This record gives sequence, structure tokens and C-alpha cells, in this order.
Amino acid sequence: MTAAGVSAGIDMALTLTRDIAGPIVAKAIQLGIEYDPQPPFRSGSYTHAGWLIRWLTRRAMRRYYERRL
Repeated sequence: MTAAGVSAGIDMALTLTRDIAGPIVAKAIQLGIEYDPQPPFRSGSYTHAGWLIRWLTRRAMRRYYERRL
């Protein structure tokens, strides 16, 4: 699988993530990077993401920042 361009690369990465880890993980990653131009999932902003995606993203980001400190 290949993609050309930044947005296409992100779309491809999210699609592969969905195929490997499932749509919940892919949507949480999309929200974490706040990717919302014309993405494969409608979860690139807190307005569009459901409660499970918001919770998962906050938890993952908290763990990331705690390790960095």
C-alpha cells in the first residue's frame, strides 16, 4: 500500500491502524492528532468524537505526558 502527500499518508496510516487494531484505536489516534480535513473517520475534533474516543484519547495522552516529565 502506498500514499502520496501528507494527508494521504495520514489517511493510509489511519486505515491501516483500523485494519490492524480496530476502528476505536484509529479514531482515538485521529483525535489525538486533531486530524479533520476529510478523514476516513469523523473523530478529528472533540465536537465529532464520541465519548469513548474522547476518553481513550485523554487516557493515552495523559500516559504519554506523564512519561515525558
